[in-house]
Amino acid sequence: MSRSVGSCADPQPCGKPVVIPTPDGVTMGLTSLLGGACRRAALVVTLAVVLPSGAGVATVRAAEPMALLTDPFLQAPGPGSVEVAWFTESVGQSHHVLVGDQVATLSEDDVRRAVSAKGAPGVRVFGAQTSVLSRVAEDADSKLPAGTGPVAGIAGRRVFRHHAVVTGLGSVRTPYRVVSIGEDSAAASETFTLRGALSAGEPAVILLTSDLQLMKNTPANLELAARTVGAELGVIDAVFAVGDLINVPDRASEWFDDGRGAAFFPVMQGRAAREAADGNIYRGGQIMQHAPLYPAIGNHEVQGRRAGHTSLNDSFNNAVPRTVAEAQYEAVADEVNPAGDPHVRARWIEDNSFSTTTYEEIFSLPQTAGAGERYYATTVGDVRLITLFATRVWRSPRAEPDPALRTATTRFHEARTDLSDPLAQGYGELVFEDLAVGAAQYDWLVGEVNSPAFRSARYTVVMMHEGPQGLGENMSPPFAHPQRIDERGNTGELVGVRYEYPAERDILVRDVMPVLEAAGVNLVHNGHSHLWNRFVSAEGVNYLEASNTGNSYGAFLPVAGNTRPIPPSPWDAANYTAQGNPGGLEPVVPTLAPLRDPDGRPLPYVADNDFVVFQALHTGTGVVTSWYVDLTDSRSGAVRFDEFSLGPPVR
Repeated sequence: MSRSVGSCADPQPCGKPVVIPTPDGVTMGLTSLLGGACRRAALVVTLAVVLPSGAGVATVRAAEPMALLTDPFLQAPGPGSVEVAWFTESVGQSHHVLVGDQVATLSEDDVRRAVSAKGAPGVRVFGAQTSVLSRVAEDADSKLPAGTGPVAGIAGRRVFRHHAVVTGLGSVRTPYRVVSIGEDSAAASETFTLRGALSAGEPAVILLTSDLQLMKNTPANLELAARTVGAELGVIDAVFAVGDLINVPDRASEWFDDGRGAAFFPVMQGRAAREAADGNIYRGGQIMQHAPLYPAIGNHEVQGRRAGHTSLNDSFNNAVPRTVAEAQYEAVADEVNPAGDPHVRARWIEDNSFSTTTYEEIFSLPQTAGAGERYYATTVGDVRLITLFATRVWRSPRAEPDPALRTATTRFHEARTDLSDPLAQGYGELVFEDLAVGAAQYDWLVGEVNSPAFRSARYTVVMMHEGPQGLGENMSPPFAHPQRIDERGNTGELVGVRYEYPAERDILVRDVMPVLEAAGVNLVHNGHSHLWNRFVSAEGVNYLEASNTGNSYGAFLPVAGNTRPIPPSPWDAANYTAQGNPGGLEPVVPTLAPLRDPDGRPLPYVADNDFVVFQALHTGTGVVTSWYVDLTDSRSGAVRFDEFSLGPPVR
């Protein structure tokens, strides 16, 4: 049987759906997340399978004895507190965080006794709440053990998130572990450390990363980063990650257990296993168990239209503007929602446009009114962090001038077969959340840079997945709303749709960058093009693209020999930049040990798949340090190749 709940029991702002376990442990009632608010209608969770006609039955792995799907990880630190979260595939009977100097010595029986007694000498126990990830699934492209994934279609996968706020903490790290208890078994984690929020004036080490995406060298990148940063600067206190943590956000295995050995949580928790370019197996870094993560949304955190698809990849690539889905809903509202339920309407629109729900359910991030966790601001010790939702869908650069020959949806045109179906069209490289002057996110940003928290911070950092400056492939086309051009035949019939991206309408350069410059932001950190390069404006703002080098898409300068695609006529070639930085600033040559071209000239970038690059901010010195490791000679160790200062050191 199942029970339902009528209100949100989570004492935090409603951002995680609350689950009440049932005796059978299979179905349960819950409230579900919708736009950051608590939805009060109860739902029943079952395996949702979408199959093509005549396909075989999809399957997912059967329930097993209680086991942890991930190690615990830290989120949402506050004064004297921090949230501990972890995942399982069984709902279990109860879940707990054990904190104190004696937790490492507890046997399984000791753990059960401590939980039953709500504590033990040297051990405090905090009960966890449980939520279910509402949209995660697997499909035939999931990298799962044979026989455990669907043979066709999309099959929902049950993944449960457990979270507890640990209180009474100070600045000294305290041991902790978690335990999940089932009917016949229990699973406990190893022992890690936690603490309360960083204080102003307290030196801290912040790892800067991005674009993990299950890539070949990602485990090497994170393992070498954790080892090097820890040895040279000290314990990592926080992680700023500017998006693209995975590839397809609703595919559960990419977060937890992808068979290639580089899923997100294993990589960030030192439990990955993938061979890198040097032939060695790397496990990633034990980072998130000890340090809270602050992510930004990249294009790979946005799942496209789920309705009508039997492949998560196809769904991911079919992002549709909200306005289009809303218009299509009105045409079918009487059929799909005869009662006029606003929750049904919202779900239909989400299913037929795009969604960041899985990302928002996995992480506990600051809430912004009207935006949920999509963009936010928070203080991390001496850093005021502003995180923007600055990304758009990525599409192929193919440009076919003849509408009759357009067989594919690209950034420059629609496939000829989709012209009559608004929900099948691509709408160019659509911007998911507007940042132009007058948009809600723009107004919020202006308010944040004028807030007392921003003005009083020693350092200010803005994170955004796509940035206004860069040498990478993804700097073209401009970050502008696609300009739709309908192409008509001799009798006025629609024969094609193509898109232009006027350079003068680049939102990040025209609208966002002036706000950051006027505010005197210390550091703008972005990713997206998988390389290292940086710039400094005349006003002293540092722009650093520090994404997943070692899995690079190249740099686009004459010295690199790469050229970005320029669409042919009738597109206006003046809008597109084949080489160089469309943002206008000159790249900075690394200050310590730049790589060099064959003629010995120093290069202002690192974009080589034999080099992994990582970087960290030390708030005690105000210095951002970047290292590289040459995987063709990894025994030589990490090389500090660049350093720059954000301001005077803490005295």
